Amino acid sequence: FWAAFEAYLLLGSGMGSIVGAALRAAVLPFFMKRYGSGTVIGRGVTIRQPGRIAIGRSVVVDDYAVLDVRSNPDPQVTPAIEIEDQVLIGRGSIITTKGGVIRLGRACNISTNCRIATRSSIEIGQSVLIAAYVYLGCGNHSFEDCSRPLMEQGMENRGGVKVGANSWIGTRATILDGVSIGENAIVGAHSLVNRDVPANAIVAGTPAKLIRMRGQGA
Repeated sequence: FWAAFEAYLLLGSGMGSIVGAALRAAVLPFFMKRYGSGTVIGRGVTIRQPGRIAIGRSVVVDDYAVLDVRSNPDPQVTPAIEIEDQVLIGRGSIITTKGGVIRLGRACNISTNCRIATRSSIEIGQSVLIAAYVYLGCGNHSFEDCSRPLMEQGMENRGGVKVGANSWIGTRATILDGVSIGENAIVGAHSLVNRDVPANAIVAGTPAKLIRMRGQGA
């Protein structure tokens, strides 16, 4: 299995044009947990542990994106990365989990050069818009022990991130671990979100604060 997948990476993953796309569509279903019809994987996409990744129908993963499963304690129960129908993952974006689960809801749109990463869970609802350069789910290092380097002190786990359906995350926003964003919410560009955001709220700033509720006028 792994030798065959390595052969695919060598010969097929970097091939351009419609021929390369057709080759990937023909070969990847044999390796992935699920690979829906009409799905297109771009050139140079990095896929790690394909048997733990499930992709729905009519998904587009643009060139040089990354789908990365580093570990999963129980891969038989659920895919580590699950991408529902009609999702778009932009060029250069990274979807990565280490021992956790990521679910991207139907028709969500992740723009270019985003990083969505977790050690616990990330759930993104349907029809969510995520603009370019968004950093979602980033964890914090433990830091109280000054006698040891930070990289040796482990990571805090605050339970993952949830983004409700029909929300919009503006460019270069950062959503910290442990945050839930309600349905129909809007997060302004360059915001740092370190606490929950109610449904229908518009927030912005560093740290993000409530600007107003949608439907109540400017």
